[in-house]
Amino acid sequence: MKKAIYSLVSACVLFACAKERPTTYTINGVWEGGDGEVIYLKKDLGNKEYEILDSAVVENGVFKMQKELPAVDERILQIKGVSHMIILDSVPIQVNCETVRQTTVRGKELETVQTEITGSIEQDIFKTMLEAQRNEMLVMLGFSLMSRGENQSAGMQDTLIHMYTTVKEQTARTIDSLVTNYPDSYAVALIINNIVAKQQDVVTVERMYESLTPRIKSAYLGQRLKNTIDEMKRTFVGSIAPDFTLPTPTGEEVSLSDYRGKYLLLDFWASWCGPCLREIPNVKRVYERFHNQGFEILSVSLDEKKENWTSAIEKNQLNWGHVSSLKGWKCPVVELYHISGVPAMFLLDKEGKIVATDLRGEELEEQVANLLRE
Repeated sequence: MKKAIYSLVSACVLFACAKERPTTYTINGVWEGGDGEVIYLKKDLGNKEYEILDSAVVENGVFKMQKELPAVDERILQIKGVSHMIILDSVPIQVNCETVRQTTVRGKELETVQTEITGSIEQDIFKTMLEAQRNEMLVMLGFSLMSRGENQSAGMQDTLIHMYTTVKEQTARTIDSLVTNYPDSYAVALIINNIVAKQQDVVTVERMYESLTPRIKSAYLGQRLKNTIDEMKRTFVGSIAPDFTLPTPTGEEVSLSDYRGKYLLLDFWASWCGPCLREIPNVKRVYERFHNQGFEILSVSLDEKKENWTSAIEKNQLNWGHVSSLKGWKCPVVELYHISGVPAMFLLDKEGKIVATDLRGEELEEQVANLLRE
């Protein structure tokens, strides 16, 4: 194990000394029996949209892609309909494909493609993180399957909760280890931006960013991480909440700045969000207790269908301000406030300054009470 770690560190040092401004990527592939198949190199544009950047047809059992590389970044190799995340850099990537045929119990033959992707140390670091995420997804799948069944035992629930906690802790340790040991890695900058920034506060994210080398900070992925941190700071405690304007259920345009002079809870939610609905009784209790003292709530819905949104408002008797673009996660305010999950709450003072975030239950009530006493 120590030898493997030493080899990984040594490779990273050598890679750091390599050409800093790569200009070409190369993807070499071997797929015996795959003649005629098309391999795609794609860019994830978000919101389930993709751009095809390159492609190659398997001929005589091999394929190759080679083009200019504007910047090191994450990309997707699509092979037989299956997406494989990679780090695209100047070090040649080798893809080995093998067609596997299996016969089901019903006699039907299934065909799958086993794929092995190797390349630079960046590829290894990225793969380590992907494996940690896969373990989390497997446990979440267990939760999903359990919720569909009947007669769920408390023991099974406890086991899955323990497994989930364990893999989450392991993922956190993996991230800490990668950030500590590979500060000169593009993949680490990507991991901080894509994973840590969605789960941790801006202080933690910025601390990890500062541990990166100047080479990575000045690279595209480093600059993207810095932009993410700057965006997170716009909604950090002590900042003035960014203004926005969205329509109410009746079509009236309402701005956040309309609430200046009031203590305000900015609440991101959706009718399909179970945790949001479970938090409603707490929010209603706080509203009823403090509304006459100048406390207001403005809820921003991530719904896409107006009927679902308005029905949830009426059913739960949410008698405060409501707005929505009805664009779901594509809502511009979601990006403005760096929202990665709901419910998400921001408590604002009369000047529009954020004084607390992500409050729940009794903590929300205590924070509002303290704010009104000031």
